[in-house]
Amino acid sequence: MHGKRILTAAVLGPLVFAVLWWGGAGLFGLFLLTASAICLYEYFTLCFQGVRYVLIPGVVTGLLPVFSAFFWKTPGSLVSGCYGALLCSTVFFIFSYRSWQNALEKWTVFFMGAAYVGFCAAHMVLMREMPGGREWILFLLVTVFSGDAGAYYVGKGIGRRKLCPALSSGKTVEGAVGGVLLNLAAALVLWSVLFRHLDLRLLLFLAVAMGIVGQAGDLAESIIKRSAGIKDSGTLLPGHGGIFDRVDAVLLAAPLLYWGLKLAGLEQG
Repeated sequence: MHGKRILTAAVLGPLVFAVLWWGGAGLFGLFLLTASAICLYEYFTLCFQGVRYVLIPGVVTGLLPVFSAFFWKTPGSLVSGCYGALLCSTVFFIFSYRSWQNALEKWTVFFMGAAYVGFCAAHMVLMREMPGGREWILFLLVTVFSGDAGAYYVGKGIGRRKLCPALSSGKTVEGAVGGVLLNLAAALVLWSVLFRHLDLRLLLFLAVAMGIVGQAGDLAESIIKRSAGIKDSGTLLPGHGGIFDRVDAVLLAAPLLYWGLKLAGLEQG
């Protein structure tokens, strides 16, 4: 398990970096769209087990915020994308109402795919269009993944006190603290390489905020998996599970970084 985890990260990390750094906005957009579609497929497979006819409508509906961000490239596109997802989910459940024992519950779960995956992923589309967009996407990925690794290995090594045992028996308070420390370390390294023109305190603040929100995203996916009675969202990434397992923290942290940059006035460069 440990070896597979490291090997997968060693292969996937350089690939993602190459696409982000040298692939251009178009290739990165295609990569993000594909990853989002796989996440949504895993999400709907978890939440609608055995109900195959939900998968395609669910994935298409969930991608509407991402498509809107690609088309308009403005924050307002998030509103139109989420409205489109709400409208499509409404129509789907109007015509499939008789198929559900609790249509309202399933309708909520259906729309949640667009809210969690599509809406959050759309912020990375907008972030890529900002001045220095490559650098900020890299900051997001490296910081959150570093915190994820820190939480995992510190928790395995010295973790004693359970963080949220009702959701995850493996997550510990010590691991959570280790994750935040690695968030800070990653931000410090990236500041020294890419962001020396910015106030270090801003990057450290964003790193801590993303780290905390990212850990909440990890626990949020645990709610989904526990409700489904399944350990991993998929098997695509050996040692990690599915794509959704790998990016749950990134998804929830992306909007926070995007709006944090806008509040700091950095969306103009």
